[in-house]
Amino acid sequence: MINKTVSNTVVAPLELLQKYDRPGPRYTSYPTAPSWTDEFDAEKYYKALQKAGKNTKEPLSLYVHLPFCEKRCYFCGCNVFIPRRREHITDYISALKLEITKTADALNGRNKVQQLHFGGGTPTHLSVPEFTEVMDALQERFILLDTAEISIEVDPRVTTKEHFVFLAKRGFNRISMGVQDFNADVQKSIGRVQPYDRTKRCVEFAREQGFKGVNLDLIYGLPKQNVETFSDTIKKTIGLRPDRVAVYSFAFLPTRIGNQKLIKVDQLPTLQEKYRLFNTAQKLFSEAGYEQIGMDHFALPDDELTIAQGKGKLMRNFMGYTVNKATDLVGMGISSIGLVSGALAQNSSDMDTYLAKVNAGEYATVRGLQLSDDDVIREYVISSIMCNFILDRNEFSERFKLSFEEYFKGAIEELETFFDDAMLVDDGTVLQVTALGRTFVRNIAMVFDGYLKKQEAEKPLTFSRTI
Repeated sequence: MINKTVSNTVVAPLELLQKYDRPGPRYTSYPTAPSWTDEFDAEKYYKALQKAGKNTKEPLSLYVHLPFCEKRCYFCGCNVFIPRRREHITDYISALKLEITKTADALNGRNKVQQLHFGGGTPTHLSVPEFTEVMDALQERFILLDTAEISIEVDPRVTTKEHFVFLAKRGFNRISMGVQDFNADVQKSIGRVQPYDRTKRCVEFAREQGFKGVNLDLIYGLPKQNVETFSDTIKKTIGLRPDRVAVYSFAFLPTRIGNQKLIKVDQLPTLQEKYRLFNTAQKLFSEAGYEQIGMDHFALPDDELTIAQGKGKLMRNFMGYTVNKATDLVGMGISSIGLVSGALAQNSSDMDTYLAKVNAGEYATVRGLQLSDDDVIREYVISSIMCNFILDRNEFSERFKLSFEEYFKGAIEELETFFDDAMLVDDGTVLQVTALGRTFVRNIAMVFDGYLKKQEAEKPLTFSRTI
């Protein structure tokens, strides 16, 4: 089913923003993290790896977490470690190399990789010699296919031309640079001062080294942002002509993320102002020729993500939107998450625990979940809606040998409110999210979540707000 392009510039009225603004998952995975349990331990993860190792014909996706930063930005919700001594990085690399070896041994020869991503933290906080050590360890045990997507997240403030030269030589072809906002007052309010010229130079370095994908990351909903200044940030971003742009909603969760207490609440935009920021991004990127990808990305028309979404084939994993999703995603490093043999698995987020477990010859897995048949079915539906804004009943029935109407009878009844509010249309075969509905796509996906009602009944949700 081809997903027809729709306008991205429909303005949602205030009453709908107020009606649907609530805590909700972003669905980087399904089931979401609150459903995972410590009953899925290191032994179960090892068995999942062994099972995955038997699928020798299929390539892997690898995620490696490098958590180091010079300082933590006020807005940051990532798993970050501020090293007091350089030896902390040396110790971490040594443990990571052990985990790489142990993981490769369990996979027993299944070693071809079609997707490799380094996240953080700031991966380029590592020096080139330190990063060389990590890459050598990986490539000693895993084979990066010629067609592999090899990507990394970087902070332009610490990433040097030497880093870009090194990354290009080691096969990296896609790079994401954190920007958040180019306005000086906004940057000061979030503890991240990053001059525009520094970002511009890094984009130029990446282009000089032949990176096929240059992505910039923005955030809306930050303190001191307004439509006028954010429009200027977007126009400067468009001027750099990145291949893709992420425009993330700021998740303000100070009770869970301690550093966010440094943000002044009275400087945050109101609900309506925050929505206007994203709507401005939709309008300006659309006018500049970009297409909206999923709920918060924009890409040029000839980008593989745009083409995949147009065909209803866009996918997503913990590394972001992709057309390159492998059957198994193996995570390595502190707090890393994988999906192996139909099981979600996460390493410890505590540095001391991670180092102790790995150095003792163990896996650092502390929680996860073996997906049930119902989980797989619901993940497919939620992913289709979140990535492609459609749900094709015929494709669903062909894949699962089930009737969509019968399986989701209760959920379909809950969808009526979205039809009433012009967020969904239905031609009898395909449910499609409208331009207006894209703003509320998380709310729509939540209808199909099999865990959410129970979670809500047990305790208040700690997810970010959907608007």
